[in-house]
Amino acid sequence: MYACADVELQLQKIERCCLRVGHGVRSMFRLPIAFFLFPIAALSAIVASPARADAPSACKFLTIAAVSAALGKPVTSGGITSVVDHAGASASSCMYMASPVIVVLSVDERGTADAAMQAYRSELNDSQAKDKESKGASDEQKTVLEAGIGEGAFSDDMTNGSVQDITAVHGSRLFKVGIVGAVSLPHDRIRTLIQTAVSH
Repeated sequence: MYACADVELQLQKIERCCLRVGHGVRSMFRLPIAFFLFPIAALSAIVASPARADAPSACKFLTIAAVSAALGKPVTSGGITSVVDHAGASASSCMYMASPVIVVLSVDERGTADAAMQAYRSELNDSQAKDKESKGASDEQKTVLEAGIGEGAFSDDMTNGSVQDITAVHGSRLFKVGIVGAVSLPHDRIRTLIQTAVSH
């Protein structure tokens, strides 16, 4: 389990990850703070904001077993409650904790493949712009296109290893897997997670 100071540090990293999501799907990583602070035993009691009827349940795209296998260690909490950040949202997020790593999956239903691709391209453009803005900084970001995932995918990890994530588009949905923690994961394991979610 995380000590209070550890939780605060992880929340700061998750917040920075949230701020990196582009305007088109900014809601994808806006999880209520209470979602990270409540013990897992209480997660099932959290009542999420009403979502649009077509909003997906993010937790169904990655099982606890799949995340545990990719991480090489058991998920100790999470992976059971999908959370949306506001009424009418088209996206939901699911968190998996395997100390000292937190995995967050977000899934956004855009309605059509064209709308999803448009949102993906907007995200990619925003990420590439962020590369230029952060160049030389301690939290420099690097965007890399990822082949063989959905109809398009890119990673935009921070070079200091504090945040790793991959965004992908498949059909009418946009997916993002984010890794936050005290240690970096091998890139192929993050690819495995996003590929599993996309192919669900």
